[in-house]
Amino acid sequence: MKRSYYLGFLLLIYTSFCYSDTYIIDEKYTGAPFIKNINLSELIDNCTIDYEASMTLTNEERELDRKRCPLNTTKFDFTKLYDLIDKKKTIYQDGDFELVMNSKKDETANYFDISFNKIVYEVNLSLVYKQQVKSTIILASYSYNTIAALYLSSNYYYIDNDGDIYILSLDEYGDHIDSVNTFHYRIDKENLDFVEL
Repeated sequence: MKRSYYLGFLLLIYTSFCYSDTYIIDEKYTGAPFIKNINLSELIDNCTIDYEASMTLTNEERELDRKRCPLNTTKFDFTKLYDLIDKKKTIYQDGDFELVMNSKKDETANYFDISFNKIVYEVNLSLVYKQQVKSTIILASYSYNTIAALYLSSNYYYIDNDGDIYILSLDEYGDHIDSVNTFHYRIDKENLDFVEL
């Protein structure tokens, strides 16, 4: 009787490995793990700064207050990501199937309306099969107004080994974050697509 339970357990483990894909990606491209299990209300509370109250704090207390926001303490440096990826980088390959990151920078200038003067840095993830791009999503980005020096919007991400992709999108200002959204995708190798969950 114990043997049949043991065999059943081994069979269950074996079949889960047979039918699931594991994506081994270098850590410098996987993103920030905290995004996978983020609590949005805590994120908004922890990333909001009361400037009047912070003026009474010591530098050490101000630094502790700043570290409450996980965007300030993540080990993954998104600013270096844009320099790390020079146009195109294959981060995973299995035969003809590839996951490819590419980066781009756009600048817009409008002399009549300064709110449109901005620089946008973006990193996309493309699902490529037999040298053809089948699907693309925006993984990371940030844009800011070049005149007013305000951050307008940012995307942060995390890719886990099971092929799940978590994206955090928000608007960042000097004292708070706003318009916070999360997206969850899964890599569908069979249908060559990113499926939003």
